[in-house]
Amino acid sequence: MMKMIGLGGSYGSPKPVRIVVVGEKGTGKTSLIMAASNKSFQPHQNIPPVLPYTTFPREWFCDAVPATIIDTSSKPEDREKVVKELKEADAIVLTFVIDRPETLDRLSEYWLPLFGQLEARGVFWYAQHAVINPIGPIYDRETRSLKPRCVAALTRVYLLSTRDHDYHLNEAGLNNIQARCGYESLTPSQIRGLISFVQERSPLGVNEDGITIEGFLFIYRYLVEQGRIRKVWNTLRKFGYNNELRLADDMIPYSSFKRMPDQSVELTDEAIGFLRRIYKNLDVHGGNNLGLQMIGYIFQTSPENPWNMAPYKDAAEKTDDGGLSLEAFLSLWSLLTLIDPARSLECLICISHPSSSAVRITRRRALDRKEQNSERRVVQCFVFGPKNAGKSALLNRFIGRPYDDDNNNGSNEERYAVNMVESNSVNGDTEKTLVLKEIQTQEDGLLPSNEALGACDVAIFVYDSSDESSWKRAIDLLVEVATASEDAGLEFPCLVVAAKTDLDSFPEAIEEAARATQDIGIEVPIPISSKLGDFNDLFQKILTAAEHPHLGIPEIESKKKRSRKLMKRSLMVVSRAVIVGLVSFRLYAARKQS
Repeated sequence: MMKMIGLGGSYGSPKPVRIVVVGEKGTGKTSLIMAASNKSFQPHQNIPPVLPYTTFPREWFCDAVPATIIDTSSKPEDREKVVKELKEADAIVLTFVIDRPETLDRLSEYWLPLFGQLEARGVFWYAQHAVINPIGPIYDRETRSLKPRCVAALTRVYLLSTRDHDYHLNEAGLNNIQARCGYESLTPSQIRGLISFVQERSPLGVNEDGITIEGFLFIYRYLVEQGRIRKVWNTLRKFGYNNELRLADDMIPYSSFKRMPDQSVELTDEAIGFLRRIYKNLDVHGGNNLGLQMIGYIFQTSPENPWNMAPYKDAAEKTDDGGLSLEAFLSLWSLLTLIDPARSLECLICISHPSSSAVRITRRRALDRKEQNSERRVVQCFVFGPKNAGKSALLNRFIGRPYDDDNNNGSNEERYAVNMVESNSVNGDTEKTLVLKEIQTQEDGLLPSNEALGACDVAIFVYDSSDESSWKRAIDLLVEVATASEDAGLEFPCLVVAAKTDLDSFPEAIEEAARATQDIGIEVPIPISSKLGDFNDLFQKILTAAEHPHLGIPEIESKKKRSRKLMKRSLMVVSRAVIVGLVSFRLYAARKQS
């Protein structure tokens, strides 16, 4: 570890700054160094041609960093040696004599062009170094602290290296990091030196069992501040991080969730069991309420807490103090896995779950229809409807919010709500996860893409039962969506929902709605009132529709069907013409023979 973090054999002494002194003969290079290092120096005493390396102690400087002063020869035959020292210098002192104009001329004629040549080479090295080992992602210069993602990554490194040692970084843990990063093992004396160094500068960084997480983070902050950024990045990359401090692509098994548009990604039983155990361990009071602090603790080794951002932030039911029940906790994990499986796997890897057994791909919905059943445990329902039909109110009440809660702040972004719902599944599942996705009506009338429609297991079309125009627009949407999905070969069951039944219905609403839905072969509209909390078993009916994907598909003539009919008609016309032609030819031939 000493060598890894660059502390050398002095157990924590910072690396001296190399200062090279150059100039023409007789300009006082050696005298300057002697005068600085020796207060009793006399100008007329014997001065050697070139001094050996001179070290100024750290106590002489306000930033407590020692300096090595390097004297140089002015002889032409020593030029290569001088250039070598200049290349390794941290700083250069160039001397001249004010009353000797020739020494001043040599600055512009020789020394400055030489520095330019050396600097040009150095510029490319530093540019490459800055790109390969950028400081921006890991360190905040203003606060002089490691950035949150860097803290999360190093916390994961610490936990991975200490989990076999009661989460204390002892000799074995330190040498685990050494081996992972390609460094030699540390000797006991080196480890004692490192611990002393950390303890001196970070009182909470060491305890009786070894180096704490505070001490570990201090070491890497110290490295950054000493300019040893490459060593920090070496550790991060050896533990699988890219330049954005996310897990690199080769750490995430993308092939495990490669799928067709009508397939989805779900957590495995093993992964759900793993998450249940995490929840139970952290819910110390057994109150089925995991607070915000504990949720943050779960994601302390992830690049960030995904549930602090849209669309997850307001997607699940919360307890009175803003926490999550076990059901809401697992629901959010299912939602994350459904819509962003790569991020879900990244988070699972960061909390030490083996990615190879975390997710599964569901069967294609086309095959589900053929088999006339679906075994999906996570059902995604698209919620269509015109503006002010009651879509947002429905989602709000589904996750225990007031029906008029505008938690989307009037945004046109797609919104999700997720919860567990009791199921009467023949497969034996007592509960399934239901995801409601509110589809915002576009002014240009554009529908979701075919690929997006492929993710829909069931679609519901919500309309305001007190507004006839809302009903007509909902039916228009149903026809458009059903036609588009059939043309793409991605059909799904559809339900119509008559919302706001607490208001007076428009005249002949019930009869007209029942007739229209029966004409296309789906159930009559399901009446609900989000305001009164009366949902008429809507959520169970959505699950039932998903479990029987061959039913409830609107019988609407698609563009493909219309094209096929036109083709058949054209072929019939052509066939008739051919038959008539053959008959006429035969009649003509018979007459000619007679």
